[in-house]
Amino acid sequence: MHISKISDTAQQSYRIVFPLFLFFSSIFCMSTRANNLFHLSLLLLIVSLFNKDNRQILIGHLRQYAATYSLLIVFFIYYALSNLWGNPERSISSPLTHGTYITFYLLLLPLMLNRPETRRLTLMSIVAGLTVLSIWTLITEHELILTIRQTSDAYPGPSNVIDIAGYCGIGILISGMLMKEKYSPLLLLPMVILAVMMLFTQSRGPVIALFLSACCLLHRHSFKPRNIIITAVLLIVIAAVLFFSHVGEMLLSRFEVLDGQSGLRISIWDHTLAETAKNPWFGHGFNYGLDFINYSGEHITTTHSVYLGALLKGGIIGFVLLMAIVIGGLFRAWNKRESDNHYSLAIFVYALIFMSSQGMFLISNPRETWILFWFPLGLTLSHRLTKKQ
Repeated sequence: MHISKISDTAQQSYRIVFPLFLFFSSIFCMSTRANNLFHLSLLLLIVSLFNKDNRQILIGHLRQYAATYSLLIVFFIYYALSNLWGNPERSISSPLTHGTYITFYLLLLPLMLNRPETRRLTLMSIVAGLTVLSIWTLITEHELILTIRQTSDAYPGPSNVIDIAGYCGIGILISGMLMKEKYSPLLLLPMVILAVMMLFTQSRGPVIALFLSACCLLHRHSFKPRNIIITAVLLIVIAAVLFFSHVGEMLLSRFEVLDGQSGLRISIWDHTLAETAKNPWFGHGFNYGLDFINYSGEHITTTHSVYLGALLKGGIIGFVLLMAIVIGGLFRAWNKRESDNHYSLAIFVYALIFMSSQGMFLISNPRETWILFWFPLGLTLSHRLTKKQ
């Protein structure tokens, strides 16, 4: 009886601590204090499993998605072992630890999303964190972002403005999903703030990814008066920002030089493929990174594509494992499209498009990749319980 009470208390506690982690980790990228909230959530989850009912819920979830979790474990172990042939001086314990944390994150997240009483709190925690970060950025970092597209050393969020814009796209789509599940005009506020922040970064990739992923939301039930009004409000705000500030001109100029910028990316990808060709099947190992001077004089350390990063580090075998995870996520998102108004599909497609031209790899301690990829994947592992209102 005493153990059961402790388990129930632990369950109630992680339902509070985990949303706190989601909120603070959305603001403070790679913060030890924010990560400690995740460690505490994990500990509370383990304690809660002393309750038989809690164990059965978790076991049922694992059985339902056994193939996905098995594939994830293989994926993490493979890239950990890749250090043995890629860089024997590096330990395999670090990537294994990262993979373990991500696996538990992908267990905690669906457990929270699958319960009506915690689903909205979980999603709102991420939206709130991203909104606070956007307000912070617009107040303290707007001059640096507008002029040199960089942030200060004291900035708590991602150092790359493209990742900041990526955050905004995720936040906008989550807000749309929350509004669809239970309408609240207050959700328009974070959507507007996040849209403005995305435009201020002048990042083309996230904007393109958002518009393409929004196409997933177009179906016969989309064209309702309320949806049209929400879309119109967002478009008016975006148009006002573009027209009454220098952001519109700057963003337009960024698209005008797209050909030249694409050439830079393509040269990086060409170098990545040349490096991969030296060890095509197994890659160069988890800790391997690019280190060369591009034709433009830039010092390049990232592949600017998660897919090519997986290929560089893990070779064809690692790339196939990643694509298996991606295909599995798309399959689940497609199957649940009717139950969640296509939002899981849109968010996951957004993540896939975004990481095609940004980032290096996905296995890490809590940082931007957890929001930009692992959260969308975790969303596909959940099911929608709330009714539309």
